Amino acid sequence: MDAGMRAGLAEIAAKLDIVRRTEAEHGFGVTIEDPKELEDVPELPEGVTAVFRLFSCLAGDYFCFRQPDVIQNPGAWKWRLTAPGCPLGNPLEIGYERYGIPAAILEDIDGGAPVRLDMNDGSVYYVDPDDYIFFYKNVEEEEIPSEDFADDVVAFFNDHVLGEGYPRLVEGVLGSRAVTEHDRRGRHKDSWMRLLSASGLLTGRVP
Repeated sequence: MDAGMRAGLAEIAAKLDIVRRTEAEHGFGVTIEDPKELEDVPELPEGVTAVFRLFSCLAGDYFCFRQPDVIQNPGAWKWRLTAPGCPLGNPLEIGYERYGIPAAILEDIDGGAPVRLDMNDGSVYYVDPDDYIFFYKNVEEEEIPSEDFADDVVAFFNDHVLGEGYPRLVEGVLGSRAVTEHDRRGRHKDSWMRLLSASGLLTGRVP
């Protein structure tokens, strides 16, 4: 692992301490779960296991990022389900959007459309479900339109989940309206956006 990725992991660890303290103080209702024990899985792109050794779940109103069960150990990875002919090459799903999904439904699922990690180069991206279905049925098409967020999973969580790039993630997956949408009380509709704002991570001005 190069120095840049190691530095990014250290920043994520520090930011997790900040958001835990901020959540304890304000009670925004987000989920920040401690890490679970993981074994190394040789097939995973660099940084994946290291990131999920820092937490097991980060979730607010708009997104849920949970440690995939299949990365727990080589045995779990061996039995990973794949889709024959997947136009994306069977990427790893590391999170899900949950915009507008009723709370009762979220008791049983993490969310809707996934945020994916490319198993070949480690990049993190989002593909609209309708585009995925189209390209699954039209495999002769050369390129699937996607929202590309980061070249590796460490940069993704550091910048787009726990940093100033979060609004870019929201816009890329949910649309520009979701970035500034507020409720009747004048609060941003997304609890994770409120958490990052209160913690100073949204602007890079940590108190």
